[in-house]
Amino acid sequence: MTCADRPAGLPEDASLIAQIPAPIRAGIIRLARAFRFNADSKDRLVNWHAPGSCPIAKAAP
Repeated sequence: MTCADRPAGLPEDASLIAQIPAPIRAGIIRLARAFRFNADSKDRLVNWHAPGSCPIAKAAP
Protein backbone atom coordinates (compact mmCIF):
# COMPACT_ATOMS: atom_id res chain seq x y z
CA MET A 1 0.00 0.00 0.00
CA THR A 2 1.20 3.48 -0.83
CA CYS A 3 0.11 6.99 0.06
CA ALA A 4 -2.32 8.74 -2.28
CA ASP A 5 -0.85 10.61 -5.24
CA ARG A 6 -2.01 14.23 -5.26
CA PRO A 7 -1.32 15.89 -8.62
CA ALA A 8 -0.90 19.64 -8.94
CA GLY A 9 -4.17 21.53 -9.22
CA LEU A 10 -5.33 24.16 -11.67
CA PRO A 11 -3.36 27.41 -12.02
CA GLU A 12 -4.28 29.97 -9.37
CA ASP A 13 -4.32 32.88 -11.82
CA ALA A 14 -7.55 34.77 -11.06
CA SER A 15 -7.91 35.90 -14.68
CA LEU A 16 -8.00 32.27 -15.86
CA ILE A 17 -10.44 31.12 -13.19
CA ALA A 18 -12.81 33.99 -14.06
CA GLN A 19 -13.10 32.56 -17.60
CA ILE A 20 -14.51 29.23 -16.40
CA PRO A 21 -18.34 29.30 -16.48
CA ALA A 22 -19.89 29.03 -12.99
CA PRO A 23 -21.58 25.61 -13.53
CA ILE A 24 -18.30 24.12 -14.81
CA ARG A 25 -16.35 25.70 -11.95
CA ALA A 26 -18.85 24.22 -9.45
CA GLY A 27 -18.38 20.79 -11.03
CA ILE A 28 -14.60 21.08 -10.83
CA ILE A 29 -14.88 21.99 -7.14
CA ARG A 30 -17.14 18.96 -6.48
CA LEU A 31 -14.68 16.65 -8.25
CA ALA A 32 -11.71 18.10 -6.36
CA ARG A 33 -13.46 17.69 -3.00
CA ALA A 34 -14.40 14.08 -3.80
CA PHE A 35 -10.82 13.36 -4.91
CA ARG A 36 -9.45 14.88 -1.70
CA PHE A 37 -11.88 12.84 0.44
CA ASN A 38 -10.80 9.61 -1.28
CA ALA A 39 -7.09 10.47 -1.09
CA ASP A 40 -7.39 11.37 2.62
CA SER A 41 -9.24 8.10 3.26
CA LYS A 42 -6.49 6.11 1.53
CA ASP A 43 -3.79 7.89 3.53
CA ARG A 44 -5.63 7.18 6.79
CA LEU A 45 -5.86 3.50 5.84
CA VAL A 46 -2.15 3.32 5.03
CA ASN A 47 -1.31 5.15 8.29
CA TRP A 48 -3.51 2.71 10.21
CA HIS A 49 -1.46 -0.21 8.88
CA ALA A 50 1.91 1.58 9.05
CA PRO A 51 1.71 4.67 11.31
CA GLY A 52 3.50 7.75 9.99
CA SER A 53 3.81 6.48 6.41
CA CYS A 54 1.71 9.24 4.84
CA PRO A 55 1.70 12.95 5.66
CA ILE A 56 -1.25 14.22 7.67
CA ALA A 57 -3.62 16.23 5.45
CA LYS A 58 -4.26 19.86 6.36
CA ALA A 59 -7.82 20.87 7.21
CA ALA A 60 -9.82 22.12 4.25
CA PRO A 61 -10.33 25.92 4.16
